[in-house]
Amino acid sequence: MKVAQFLDFEWRAFALAVAGSALLCGSPSVADEVDGQAKFAAPQRIKAGEAFVGAGRLYPSPVFYDVNGDGHKDIVVGDLFGRVTFAAGTERGLTPETPLLDSSGKALKFQNW
Repeated sequence: MKVAQFLDFEWRAFALAVAGSALLCGSPSVADEVDGQAKFAAPQRIKAGEAFVGAGRLYPSPVFYDVNGDGHKDIVVGDLFGRVTFAAGTERGLTPETPLLDSSGKALKFQNW
């Protein structure tokens, strides 16, 4: 996957929040409306494999995108230190997070400051 493909985001209807270093997700498609306000179910931590997505990282910032073109939404997570990981979406859930690699096989890292 080329970086240009990664940057061509396809935003979907997801409400995401970061609480400490826990990645939480709620979907507006399952929100109820009460008194004209959308009410979401309690957020749940997302697991990729056996571990929580973004665990132990500062300010994990996710995006859902079909990175590998298989029709399943994958999750790409960047953090405060510029590390970028990827968890592939499958019919059974997300695979464990792995570093997102550039064309030379090195882990992508973006400098934030």
